[in-house]
Amino acid sequence: MKVYPTAEVIDGAGVRIRRYIGTMHIKELDPFLLLDEIKSQDPKDYIKGFPEHPHRGFQTLTFMIKGSLLHTDSEGNQQVLKEMWLQWMNAGRGVVHSEMPLTEKGLLWGFQLWLNNPKEKKMSEPFYYSFPAVLSEESNLHRVWNLVGEPIKERGFYPLTCLFVELKRGAQFNLMPQEGQSSFIALSEGSLLINSARVDAPSLAVLEGNTLLSALKDASFLFGSARPLGEPVVRWGPFVMSSQEEIIQAIKEYREGRFKP
Repeated sequence: MKVYPTAEVIDGAGVRIRRYIGTMHIKELDPFLLLDEIKSQDPKDYIKGFPEHPHRGFQTLTFMIKGSLLHTDSEGNQQVLKEMWLQWMNAGRGVVHSEMPLTEKGLLWGFQLWLNNPKEKKMSEPFYYSFPAVLSEESNLHRVWNLVGEPIKERGFYPLTCLFVELKRGAQFNLMPQEGQSSFIALSEGSLLINSARVDAPSLAVLEGNTLLSALKDASFLFGSARPLGEPVVRWGPFVMSSQEEIIQAIKEYREGRFKP
């Protein structure tokens, strides 16, 4: 296991974000390109949101725990992302979208995970789904939400496991990712004993094989696991392609207005 610190960044129109993947410490964890968390009681940290911006070549999975966002995009989708719901968007060949907070005061808390597209799916047709997180396990000491809904199971480009887990102090929990997969814990709150190592929030732990978790304090975390694509990754801001030439083409087409129908 390796443990990495998070980074505090400003993104969008001035949103304060905690970044777990996509930092100077861990650039990516194939096929996971980026993992961000919004978590603030102060509207000044989030109220300006994420006005219109483009994407190409990857997917986003956004999970809202507290508060709500309004999503709109160039494919004509408009949806309120409610508490304990997810939105899954494939940018594919190109999408322009916005994500604006509807919460005006109090806690806004959510995660966004960027998933790389295989080379043959980089220029696929964009699509968008919204679905609820499913409470799959519950006891006095833990709750587990499955964040992979039926749309991802049916149309996903590769198998994905994504869970949101809350553990009370003293709880134990087993994670058993498949061999060869990239697997992580994004610890947002509390402290865990991961096998024999203590990890305190906020941290990203990259796992190796079966993992036993023991909560030293009440803890909450996001768990993700998927098989690496093992393909070239070339990034420029909101574009993720397989070559520099494809990035240049993406910039050109976006400037020409070809991301909108």
